[in-house]
Amino acid sequence: MTGREAARVLSEIAMLLEVVGGNPFRARAYAGAARRLEASSADLPALAAAGKLTTLPGVGEGIAETLRELVETGESSMLNRLAADTPVGLYDLMRIKGLGARRIRTLFAELGVDSLEKAEAAALDGRIAKLPGFGEKTAQKVLEGIAFARTARGRRRLPAALEVAERLLEWLGELDPVSAAECAGGVRRDLEVVDAVELVAASNRPADVLAAFRSLTGVAAAEDDGDACVEARFSDGLVARLTCVTPDRFAAALVRATGSEAHVAQLEARAAERGMRFDADGLWKGGTRVKLKDEAAFYRALGLSFVEPELREGWGEVEAAAEGRLPKLIEVNDLRGTFHCHTTWSDGRDSLADMAEAARERGWRYLGIGDHSQSVTYARGLPPTRVRAQHAEIDAWNRANGGKGKKRFRVFKGTEADILADGRLDYPDDVLASFDYVVGSVHSGFAMPEKEMTARLVRAVSNPHITMLGHATGRLLLRRDGYAVDVRAVIDAAAEHGVAVEINADPARLDVDWKAARYAAERGVLVPVNPDAHSAGALDNVAWGVRVARKGWLSARQVLNTWELEEVEEHFAKRKQARPP
Repeated sequence: MTGREAARVLSEIAMLLEVVGGNPFRARAYAGAARRLEASSADLPALAAAGKLTTLPGVGEGIAETLRELVETGESSMLNRLAADTPVGLYDLMRIKGLGARRIRTLFAELGVDSLEKAEAAALDGRIAKLPGFGEKTAQKVLEGIAFARTARGRRRLPAALEVAERLLEWLGELDPVSAAECAGGVRRDLEVVDAVELVAASNRPADVLAAFRSLTGVAAAEDDGDACVEARFSDGLVARLTCVTPDRFAAALVRATGSEAHVAQLEARAAERGMRFDADGLWKGGTRVKLKDEAAFYRALGLSFVEPELREGWGEVEAAAEGRLPKLIEVNDLRGTFHCHTTWSDGRDSLADMAEAARERGWRYLGIGDHSQSVTYARGLPPTRVRAQHAEIDAWNRANGGKGKKRFRVFKGTEADILADGRLDYPDDVLASFDYVVGSVHSGFAMPEKEMTARLVRAVSNPHITMLGHATGRLLLRRDGYAVDVRAVIDAAAEHGVAVEINADPARLDVDWKAARYAAERGVLVPVNPDAHSAGALDNVAWGVRVARKGWLSARQVLNTWELEEVEEHFAKRKQARPP
């Protein structure tokens, strides 16, 4: 149990305490502890074993007990109780931007609003506008947010879905009849957002395993979906689906449950071409089921190289596997550093020195600082005078701590420059020229029409001072859609001007997505995996970005921050030399 994982649980407890628990003071305590834990690298298991959880900032006896339970069991009985008392529809209301726990509680307590449908009716008939502190504007925002919330119903971001999958796999592993169990479906394929957690188990007594899953506590409902499958639905609408088969059918069932519909259809066609049949009962040759040791044996039986789970989308991977053209995908260990990281100079939680040391502890050779630029005042963006002061600190740190030779480490001077409405960057050229690299990002003006937004970003990546484009669509998964933009046109412009396009690895963003990342790499655009880290612990966001890169067929050399320090220095230097005088 990491600090970030525990923080997510505490945050949900805080939300539910305020919405249905009626205890805003306790809710604030949990929320405060969650914020501190998110940025902490504390060893929770060690602190729990030593009885020292209360030494963590903001953690009293009650929260310490919740953390101890999380460490020991992987779940929280308090969260389970609160979730059981929470109408499913309130989870949907929590996705409406701008409402917040306090307003949701008011809607629930005053108007009995516990679903999107009731919220919509209350907004349309004027009841929301009449509530103290709400008004017509709030009612209109509720209506606008309901449409998006409906698309998010029953869905979770990949990290949260993985947590559910891991807990269920652990539970399955403790059942005597189960000989093997794996995650499948969209979670295994690393989709950014999923509406179901799919699992496949092997057992000589599949009926017993399915019966145990059917009676699993902590779910809202369970129902059969065929002889070998049971579905369970959690309180927020997320579906968990278990397929259990005999061991001789496990490999084929896992392939079938993992692949997208397109991938499975292509495998069925491939089998038919070879005089075989692939169906729900396995892979068949004549009237005999083919014995398969594992998934690799399944693909070999069809004359294919093994297809990594994240590639099984029907995007040409079967043809590539048949011809031996599948790429060697990037691994997290290929990274040598990263860019787009924030410090206490702007809205980060850790100092420049702490961020640098955390990067070095991860075995990296460089870290790019990318604090906000001057127009982003809400994030304490740096005016030119503070830029110069930060650069002086970076120079001093590199001299004192950078080392020499193969162990040399460097902090790069960067910025996340705001892309203004007309496509300009918000620093003058002389300030932009003082950075080693420049990330350009949009932080406002999201409502532009697609044509104007595309022109805005095309102009930005045409600026000779920009090095890479940050979070190109501005999306926040399950919170807001990205702005309207022709991403491929922007990538084409980036290719023309030698500008990299990042995968922003913040798990709430994962922007660009895997499809755009693949297109960028095909166009010869470098794709750095950047954590958008606002704390030392958030440097580990890169792991989520690597998942996106792998899903986009990227190999290590296509990701800028797999390059060695000297290569990155040369790349940045060439970019600066190519600028017009």
